[in-house]
Amino acid sequence: MDVKQLGRYEIEKVLGRGAMGVVYLARDPVIGRQVALKTLALPAEADEAEEFRQRFLREAQAAGRLSHPAIVTVHDAGVDSVTGLSYMAMEFIEGRSLRDLLRAGQPFTFSEVARVGTALAGGLDYAHGKGVVHRDIKPANIILTPQGLVKITDFGVARLETSNLTVTGQFIGTPNYMSPEQVSGGTVDGRSDLFSLGVVLFEMLTGGRPFVAQSLTEVTFKIVHEAAPIPSRARPGLPPAFNPIILKLLEKEPSRRYARGNDVARALDALRRVLAGLPGQPPVAVAAPFAGPGAAEPPVASVVATPTATRATELTTPPSLPAGVADAAGPAVPPTVVSRSVWRQPIETRWIVSLLVIAVALPTLAIALLATRIDRGPWPAAPPGEAERRHRAVTGLREAAAALQAGQPQQALDALEPVWAEAPYSRAGRYLKRVAEARVLLDRDVSTRLARAQALREEGWALHGRGRLGEAIERLQEAVTLDPSDPLASGYLEIVREKLRAARTSARVEPPVPAPAATPVPEVPQGTARLEVYFNCPLSAATLEIDVDGEALARKQLNFYTKGFLGLKRKGAGVYQEVFSVRSGSHTLTVRLRSEEGSLLAEQVLEVTLPVAGRALLKVEMDGEQAVPKFSLATGRPR
Repeated sequence: MDVKQLGRYEIEKVLGRGAMGVVYLARDPVIGRQVALKTLALPAEADEAEEFRQRFLREAQAAGRLSHPAIVTVHDAGVDSVTGLSYMAMEFIEGRSLRDLLRAGQPFTFSEVARVGTALAGGLDYAHGKGVVHRDIKPANIILTPQGLVKITDFGVARLETSNLTVTGQFIGTPNYMSPEQVSGGTVDGRSDLFSLGVVLFEMLTGGRPFVAQSLTEVTFKIVHEAAPIPSRARPGLPPAFNPIILKLLEKEPSRRYARGNDVARALDALRRVLAGLPGQPPVAVAAPFAGPGAAEPPVASVVATPTATRATELTTPPSLPAGVADAAGPAVPPTVVSRSVWRQPIETRWIVSLLVIAVALPTLAIALLATRIDRGPWPAAPPGEAERRHRAVTGLREAAAALQAGQPQQALDALEPVWAEAPYSRAGRYLKRVAEARVLLDRDVSTRLARAQALREEGWALHGRGRLGEAIERLQEAVTLDPSDPLASGYLEIVREKLRAARTSARVEPPVPAPAATPVPEVPQGTARLEVYFNCPLSAATLEIDVDGEALARKQLNFYTKGFLGLKRKGAGVYQEVFSVRSGSHTLTVRLRSEEGSLLAEQVLEVTLPVAGRALLKVEMDGEQAVPKFSLATGRPR
């Protein structure tokens, strides 16, 4: 069909034809601007023709929001009322696609590949930030202009063409550049475009694609399952610095790729600046710039930019083209001169020699001056009595160490006194002194505690003699806490508790009431039973309270602190075990555990029936300092 006008646009000529439509060079009569007019042709009998048309227009509207130097701008979109064709008016770019350049075999430097990748990644980052995903990044959709600009095209129809099937059931587009999630029908986001960008850069650097096979099925399988080859191994001589960037772009999992195109742009731009200073870069096979629209493979001049460290400037545009090509390409563009950094200016040999002389001469002179100050003797002999002095110091240190090992810290301090006169700065002497002083303090603390326990024991027994059983139990309990190894205090405490329980039992017995003679009832045997308490305590200090039938049986203060260096308290843990005598029969036990500060950690009421001479085991379980205490009670016969 010969089309002369679409909408308000006047058709000048055909630029290209594809499976989904035709691309025209058109003119906007309103402002006199040339545009590339891309059409979408659909069969009239297609059931989904209207849906395709609406999606085409929606995608065009989404792409129309993009305005970036690396993206072909979409000016307008609509449906021609005469032909029924959906069209999209885009910015007209004079240049050639990267696909044509790769096929023509024009060389690029490694720094130029990094520059193209930087521009592509920046454009994709901008589009992703606007919520637009290209979905069809490949060399055919990348245009390079004679001025060195990079443009991404087909933002408007990429999603439509790559996300639907034709009537024969084949994918529209090139699967070689699709991401694993795109091939497998998963969720696609901007990271899918970054995978496709990695394939494009791999092809620019090595001249081949990372996933190549004989059939579409094999290609898609490799994309989804096989790891990408290392670029520097695929093409010897390729700088290894490209490997981590390309391999990260080609990760199978989107979460392992770069999160944003801007991250890729920063990495490639840093690599480009490094590569731009390397002399003698080998070129990569990439095609020559496009001479102009409609030209049939013109003989274009090959441009290889190989910047060196000694050049002060670099031309960023190709040299003059042949006459026929230059006419088709349009007016000449003046070259742009880029100034080199001061660190890449040439260095004169005389300055290098001067620096080397200074670097060698100054250390040599310093070493020579220091050598003249070395004392080479003769040295004076040791003063008289030096051997005896050292012998006395060593003997004192040995005696102090032996006294400490024998548990006599005071004798160790006495043995160290002569050492200070002979060797006042002895490191071993200072160490032995610190250890001995710490042990003396510890012994004094233990002696004070034992004396206090003995006094409490005597006071408690005296209170027992005066009938003040409650106060006697408190004194004896404290004495046992201070010195658990004192059998006399433990025995006194058991005797006083038995007396207190007997007194309370007799006080509750009522006087007998005369009653008429009746059949005698057999007596219920009365006696005592054992209540064993076991607590593997992870706390350094706590209080365990046990009440039997509402009366206090025990108030046990647990203290597992140990003495550290210089008498400082150190946290610890321990096991508490004790046996109490209780009356046989049914009882209500109330068990409480309090922290070191007195706050209640747990409380539980337990019912128990103890036979005569029976026993019950009260077990307190606590897995850690922050755990909740648990109480359990088990009964049985005596062991």
